Amino acid sequence: MLYFREKELGILDRFNNTDGHKACAVYGRRRTGKTELLLTYIREHYSGHSVYYQCTGYDYSTCLGDFKSALQAEFPGDSILDSLNTFKDVFTYIEKVSRNSLLIVIDEFPFLCKRNDDVAVEFQWIIDHALGSSKLVLLGSNLSFMKRQINEQESPLYGRFSEIIEVRPFTFDEVHQLFKNFEDAVDVYAQTGGVAQYVMMFSEFGSVREATDALFMDRDGRLFQEAHNLLMQELRDITTYVSILRVLALGEKDSGQIASKAGIDPRGIFSYMAKLMDLEIVTTVENAFSRKKHDRRYRIKDNMFRFSYAFIEPNISMINSIGPKAGPYILNDAYKEYLGFVYEDIIRDACFEYALQKRIPFMPITVGKWWGNVKDKKGWHESEVDLIAFDDKNVIIGECKFRNKLVGISELDKLKTKAQFIPLGDRTVYYLLASKSGFTNEVKDRDVILIEKA
Repeated sequence: MLYFREKELGILDRFNNTDGHKACAVYGRRRTGKTELLLTYIREHYSGHSVYYQCTGYDYSTCLGDFKSALQAEFPGDSILDSLNTFKDVFTYIEKVSRNSLLIVIDEFPFLCKRNDDVAVEFQWIIDHALGSSKLVLLGSNLSFMKRQINEQESPLYGRFSEIIEVRPFTFDEVHQLFKNFEDAVDVYAQTGGVAQYVMMFSEFGSVREATDALFMDRDGRLFQEAHNLLMQELRDITTYVSILRVLALGEKDSGQIASKAGIDPRGIFSYMAKLMDLEIVTTVENAFSRKKHDRRYRIKDNMFRFSYAFIEPNISMINSIGPKAGPYILNDAYKEYLGFVYEDIIRDACFEYALQKRIPFMPITVGKWWGNVKDKKGWHESEVDLIAFDDKNVIIGECKFRNKLVGISELDKLKTKAQFIPLGDRTVYYLLASKSGFTNEVKDRDVILIEKA
C-alpha cells in the first residue's frame, strides 16, 4: 500500500494532463518507494495506455531487447519492432505507428547509462524529437547520476524534464501516524530514517523490539547488512567510506577528527565526504553565529546508516554467533544516547511546523545548533546547544531531553548560562525545552516554550 504520496501523485497527474510536457524525472535513495509510486499511479490513477520497463543490467543490447519485449502488449507480433537496434529507432518507430498516446516508464535508468555515456545523449534526442504525444518517465536510485542529469548544464538531459519528483523518506510525523505510540515511532525512525520499505518491514511485527531483532540482529535479517550492500552498489571500494561512517556513527565530527580517527590523510578527506554527501548519507551541521570561517561538523544524515554503523557493523561477529540474543548487549546505554540525538533532529526538523501552529512565536529563517566554549561552575569548557532557530530579530535557544525523567528548572538555568556566550546580537531571546517525559511544575511557571514529546 502506498502511504503519504498524495503530492507526488498530483505531480504525475499534472505531468500527464499538461500539453507539451514530454519527460519527467523521478529519483530518490533506494527503498523509498519510487517504483511503487509509478505502479500505483498507473494502476489506480491513469486510464490511458502505458508501458513499464525496469532495467536490470548494464548491457545496452540486453536492455533494448527487454524494453522491446515490454512493448509487445502494445505492439503484439510486430516484426519491424524486433529488428530495430537502438532506443532512438524504437521510439521513432512507435511514435509513427502507435494509435495511442503512451505513458512510457523506464525504471533504474542509470543502469542503462552506466557503461555507455552516449545513452543520455540518445535520450536527449528522443525527448526532443521522438515522443510525439507520448510521455516519458525516467526513474533512478543513483542519486549522483540523476542529480547531475537534472541540475548540471553540461549534462545531456539538463532542461529536458517538465516535472521533477524527488521521492523522500517519510518524515517523523508520518512515521508517527503509522506507529501511534510515540516511543515506538522514535525507535522506528531512529533505525529506518523513514525509508518507506524499511518502515513497512517494521509494521509486519508485533513490537518494535521484535522487528529490530528479526531485521537487524539476525544474520539472515533483511536489514542486517543493508547499509553495507547499498554502499557496494554505489561505490567501487568501500573500505575508507566504512571507516569514516564508523567514526561518524555516534556523533558529529569535524574534518580533522574524522581524518585522524579513520586514519586518512587530512588533505584527502574532503573528496570522501563530498561523495557521501552526494549520496545523501552524510550532511554538514553549521555552527550558528560562529565567527570562524567554515565552522562546521559532519554527521550521518541517513538514520539506517547511522544505526547500522553505530550498532550493527561493529558487532557483526556477535550477531553471527548468537543472533537476537546479542540485542541486550548491543542496545544498551549507547543506544539511549543515540535516541537522544535522533530526538534532537526530530525537534529541529519540526520547528517550521511549530511556527505555523503558533507553538513558537515567529517563523525562523534558519534552524540549527551551536557549540563553543562556556564558563560555568566547572570552569571553561566546550559545550553545545541542541537547537538554535532564528530570524533577523528573534532567536530560540533550546534543549531536548529524551529520557524517563521530568525536565526541571536546572535545565533551563543551564541553557540560560550557555546563551550568555552565544553572539546573538540584539535579537529577542526565547528559551525552549523539549522533553519526551514532561516537565516539573516549577519550570512550567517560567517564561519558556515547552514541547512535550514532539
